[in-house]
Amino acid sequence: MVEVVRGQDRILMFRPVSLASTEAAKKLAFQTEHEVSSSRDVDSTATKDGSVQSLGSIEQEISATSLLAKGSAELEAMEDAFENGEVVAVWDADLSQVGTAPDTFKGKYYETYMTEFSQSANSEDNVEVSMTFAVNGMGQKGDVAVSASIQAGCSIRV
Repeated sequence: MVEVVRGQDRILMFRPVSLASTEAAKKLAFQTEHEVSSSRDVDSTATKDGSVQSLGSIEQEISATSLLAKGSAELEAMEDAFENGEVVAVWDADLSQVGTAPDTFKGKYYETYMTEFSQSANSEDNVEVSMTFAVNGMGQKGDVAVSASIQAGCSIRV
């Protein structure tokens, strides 16, 4: 039977590449949504025989939104990475699809630069954090390791 993938089954994990030797990837608390989009330009050249299309490279972008957690060291590291122009590793894990090894799930890995970082503080709502990432190259499909502590903190169980 075909099943729908629910949004709460997909999580993003982040780590500035500069911290790869000392820290594991982290999940920002209270993720509300994220989007991974791919696009490419197509240039058209008019010829006497009709238009000819030329494909440009694929460009990928990731946008993520979370509610601000008080004292979030993970968010502070992300803001520092943005301000310092660091490469940020991003993992998109689907917790509804178990991977081939223990504590792994199907997903994608991206190397990115953060292009936008914003906090929105509406008087009637929680503070919302939004980030946008430009992907270097293309995301790579594979198994994504998700620590037991991150799994325990998610609202779903596999």
